[in-house]
Amino acid sequence: MAIRIETQKPEIPVEIGKLKFSFDVSDDALKRLRTSAAEVQKEIENLKNKGDEHAEKSAREALQKGYDLLLGEGTFAKVYEQTPSLHYVMEYYVKLADGIEKELKALGKGNYQQEKAQKYLNKRKHRPKNR
Repeated sequence: MAIRIETQKPEIPVEIGKLKFSFDVSDDALKRLRTSAAEVQKEIENLKNKGDEHAEKSAREALQKGYDLLLGEGTFAKVYEQTPSLHYVMEYYVKLADGIEKELKALGKGNYQQEKAQKYLNKRKHRPKNR
C-alpha cells in the first residue's frame, strides 16, 4: 500500500478586478519580502510628506515597487491600466498588503509565529528550574 500525499503550490491566489495573480509563499520569496517590504512601506508612508509636484511621481514609483515585490514584475502596469487612478491603485495595494498579511498568519508564516515562539521562550526563562 502506497502513502499518497497531495502536494501544494506555495502561493496565494490574488484577484484585482479581472486580473489574476499569485503571491509566492516559497521560503526564498518570503526572505526577499522581509528584506524589501519595510523599505517599500516606508516609501509609501512618506508620500504624505511630499509636495504636490513630486507626490504623483513618488507615489507611482513606490506603488510600482510594492506591487512588483508582492505579485511580480509588471504587476503595477497591469493594475494601473485596468484602473488608471493612483488613488484607487493605492487603495488596492493597502487591501492587498492586509490580505497577504492575514493569509501568511493563517499559514503560520507571518510574524505571528515568531511572536508566539518568543512568548514561549520568555515563559521558559521565567519558569523556576526543577531541582
